[in-house]
Amino acid sequence: MGRTWLVDETSVAARASLGVSAGRPWTAATIRRIMGALSDGGRLGTRDTGLIMRTSTDELAAKIGQAITVRRYSTKWMERVAEHLTLTGESAIDRITTEPGRQLHAGARGLHGYVRSGGSLRALTSAARLVEDSTGDVFVYRIRDDAFPWQETPVALVAADCFRSTSTRVRSVGIDALGQMRAQWLTNIA
Repeated sequence: MGRTWLVDETSVAARASLGVSAGRPWTAATIRRIMGALSDGGRLGTRDTGLIMRTSTDELAAKIGQAITVRRYSTKWMERVAEHLTLTGESAIDRITTEPGRQLHAGARGLHGYVRSGGSLRALTSAARLVEDSTGDVFVYRIRDDAFPWQETPVALVAADCFRSTSTRVRSVGIDALGQMRAQWLTNIA
């Protein structure tokens, strides 16, 4: 308002949960390559391999978080939202948890996801009649350059998105899963 910025408390808490990562932010293309490799065990070039080797799991999650924005919306038509999103974070936590029956998915608040490949936020907003709302229960994630090439969110990205949760349980599941994927990937390239 005027020269004053108004920021809601949930946005501040979400940003604070990401932490600060040293160095320049990674490009969206770098993040896509690294998430793909950690998820499917694929090979990376020397530069990207070095980034994974030099970066701790917490820093890795923070670097990914720097390139992703999350906007919150409200709607009365949640079933319409699910048609347009590929789930991530808390909404897809059952894909990364190593403890069957942990029941974290049932406690997920809202719907978390990326707009499906080939879709658009405008189409989602129109179909589900989304209204931007800082307390809404629809969380739409977006990679900095808007390119989301996957049909399903890679498990490494699901884990990194869990890291940005304000729930300690969800954060710990995300960081544990990302750490395991990183360790497995490093073992496979050795």
